Amino acid sequence: MAKQQKAKVTDFTPDSKNANKGTERGRSLLEKSLRELGAGRSILADKHGNLIAGNKTAEVAGEIGLDEAIVVETNGHQVVVVKRMDLDLGEDEKARTLAYMDNRVGELDLEWDIEQLLEDKEQGVALPWTDVELGKMFQTEGEDPYSNKVNTPTYEPSEEKPMVGELFDNTYAKQLIADIRGSSIPKAEKDFLILAAGRHVKLDFEQIADYYAHSNKEMQELMEDNALVIVDFDKAIEKGWVKLSVKMDAQFEEENEG
Repeated sequence: MAKQQKAKVTDFTPDSKNANKGTERGRSLLEKSLRELGAGRSILADKHGNLIAGNKTAEVAGEIGLDEAIVVETNGHQVVVVKRMDLDLGEDEKARTLAYMDNRVGELDLEWDIEQLLEDKEQGVALPWTDVELGKMFQTEGEDPYSNKVNTPTYEPSEEKPMVGELFDNTYAKQLIADIRGSSIPKAEKDFLILAAGRHVKLDFEQIADYYAHSNKEMQELMEDNALVIVDFDKAIEKGWVKLSVKMDAQFEEENEG
């Protein structure tokens, strides 16, 4: 049974190495949410009272006078549920607004401290990114993304070759193709949309790299030609794979801003 006690938000110690620097807009929205809607999501501390998660929430709550806290002591084997007795999700607009605020604040109030991420990585912290994703985050500001200077992610092949089905997730693509085939649009349009649906297949590049390491020469060459694995970066730049990848990333970010 979880043990409960009362405390002050200021009793807890902020994480001096918090990798999330936060943003002004995110902080402003967090304050608005706490003032108008009250506290929702809980914060997380270790057994000594050092904050693991919710640093920004604790800081802003203390500043606006929302300093009363209920501490629930657990060993991680129970899920702590914050039950707001003043809200009814089925009837209260305030409850639905709080749901949006919870997600939107998390989205806006996030800016990674690259130096802290590097330090944690060097200390052996298991960061929840792939090597490719970290490579993009750690890229030196202003560095020419099309240059021949490439930081190569290193993969350690497993002892067993992955199954082909482990290299991708085509669940959404298959459903989309089924919907297209079942539509009444002309065949030429169906063919085009079915071809385009391949964009929605999610590739697991760590598994792909592992599969490549266990494949024969013919398969490896075909995987390289398909840019699934890049071994020769000069060849990749020559074929335009690197520039294409950067352009696609930039287009994706532009389309999903805001």
